[in-house]
Amino acid sequence: MKIRRITTAEAPTGVVTQTDEVFDTSTVQDLTHAFDLWGFDEVPELPLRPEHVLGEYEELGLFGPRGGIRVDIQVVPPVVGDEPPDLSAIAGNLDFGTGGGMTPGEEGAGMHRTDTVDFVVVLEGETNVAYPGEDGDVHEFTIRAGDFLAHNGTFHRWHNRSGSNCTLMLIPIAAERTTE
Repeated sequence: MKIRRITTAEAPTGVVTQTDEVFDTSTVQDLTHAFDLWGFDEVPELPLRPEHVLGEYEELGLFGPRGGIRVDIQVVPPVVGDEPPDLSAIAGNLDFGTGGGMTPGEEGAGMHRTDTVDFVVVLEGETNVAYPGEDGDVHEFTIRAGDFLAHNGTFHRWHNRSGSNCTLMLIPIAAERTTE
């Protein structure tokens, strides 16, 4: 899937647009790949003028500071076998930006949480999402193209057993965690 970013801005005489070819998800092979498409470190004031939002792409990282918002693309390649991918190997290749606070889970094997509310839309493919249940066991469900998932700062891990890439659009909003 080729990802294009189309941006609009309000100029004094009308709307200006810019289209960027951003990424081809079919190039991802064996490690999770994630990057930010768009974002702000705080809620912007409107109107956004061309000089504010158009021009050269500036990578902001996956998570912004508290109150910041990002729009990220994450490609989760398939993993053969029962073991989910090692989060530490993946995390070393990602730009987390200025916030988000990733915390590994006690369950290991990629379990983590971030200090964000994440809105996730499956663009293509499918993947499993695991979480620690109140009963102490790890439970899983499958999300597929067209599904919407709201992660509210909860522990989870991704494990794609489908045989082909899963492409997710994530919209993380950085929050403050006040209690455990």
